[in-house]
Amino acid sequence: MDGRFLNRIAVSAVLSAAVLATCVFAARSTVPDTAPARPAFSLPGLEPVPIAPLMAQANVQRGGATVRQVCAQCHALAGGAAENAGPPLAGVAGRGVASCTGYTYSAALRQHAGQHWTDQMLADWLMAPARFAPGTRMSLTGIPDPAQRADVIAFLHTLGGQAAPAQAGCTP
Repeated sequence: MDGRFLNRIAVSAVLSAAVLATCVFAARSTVPDTAPARPAFSLPGLEPVPIAPLMAQANVQRGGATVRQVCAQCHALAGGAAENAGPPLAGVAGRGVASCTGYTYSAALRQHAGQHWTDQMLADWLMAPARFAPGTRMSLTGIPDPAQRADVIAFLHTLGGQAAPAQAGCTP
């Protein structure tokens, strides 16, 4: 390889970067980068559903199976358990949002600090965590079936009362 060949490669790289930058600038100035005022369509199963009527027929055993299969990979189910990818679920029903002192929450979830996990808030969270708190680090895409969410919430109620969150470093 001689110097002229290397110069050709360098000039090609610089020109390619300049053309790419020009295209990006033209695209951003032509097409606005804003979300529409209201979505064009809504995916089925992602509309908020009142969870209270479904809680009356919720099945704790089915909810426990779902929690063990889906949630236990990242969350401890017992209070005071070792830190996992997510905060412990013991006593989560009724606990303050983003209130575990030993866990670093995303900024998206910290915006809900001061609120408490009611059944409806848990249902909305489990439906689509990224929709409830855009920017959350939770990788779960959601549980689309409202009855299954009610089962999970019913099981979460069995995971401890006021004592379990204190053991886990969480405030009720």
